[in-house]
Amino acid sequence: MRPLLAAWLARHDLPSWLCPEYFQLASLATLLGAALALHLAARDGASRKHTAYAIACAYVGALVGGYLFEALRALPAAIAGASWGPVLHPGRAAYGGLLFAIGAAALYLRRAREPLAPFFDRVAIGVGLTFALVRTGCFLAGCDYGLPTAHAWGVRFPPGSLAALDHARRGFVPRGAPSLPVHPTELYEAAVGLVAAALSAVSVARGRRDGRAFATFLVTYAVGRFAIEFLRGDQDRGQALGLSTAQWVSVAIVAALVAAGVRRRSVRRFSLGPVGSL
Repeated sequence: MRPLLAAWLARHDLPSWLCPEYFQLASLATLLGAALALHLAARDGASRKHTAYAIACAYVGALVGGYLFEALRALPAAIAGASWGPVLHPGRAAYGGLLFAIGAAALYLRRAREPLAPFFDRVAIGVGLTFALVRTGCFLAGCDYGLPTAHAWGVRFPPGSLAALDHARRGFVPRGAPSLPVHPTELYEAAVGLVAAALSAVSVARGRRDGRAFATFLVTYAVGRFAIEFLRGDQDRGQALGLSTAQWVSVAIVAALVAAGVRRRSVRRFSLGPVGSL
């Protein structure tokens, strides 16, 4: 979609920076999220230095995790084709980046003896905005497209795009033609990121730094991502028992958060003692 948008901007004498590339949007999202987290850290009286270092660790973890997640998923295809190509040139998995970013930041904070929950609450809004901007970049790049649809909001990707090539390979359209109208699943996920950021902001605005804001982001994104996966049209996403890899990760995240919530309530009840003794 980006070439079409760039051509439209040129025809209307508008600047080309209004059509950013994927990595430009990803970098912008990181800067905005980091600036917001540092602002909240200063307002909370927390260490801005440790916040900045933890964010840097998370960024590196996201880059590494996004690659490794996709590389592992591409391993069966590489073995079947007797080629390292699918492993050496995979895409970037959103969940791989998110999970590795969480792990990298948590590892740094543990070593620095800084609390985890307040940090993750401060970055929750920024992470939601990051997903919104990154998925907008995916839409412009033409990856992560959806299934064909007859709805009015269906999008036809131009000739040469991943969706058009896939549809031509499957006999849906002639070679060299645009794709069929498809669900703009990238924009659906961008909307989920915005909703997750907004819901997290409610908890952040109340001054809570107990992990609720980040848990809100995780639940909102996991549920939204699980639903959107049913509308995805790209095939190489991994499948097991009728669900995609991302859907299984979504299930695991929600299950882990529910278990953590139950455990927290049990600990609180135990510390308060029997109700009759109050």
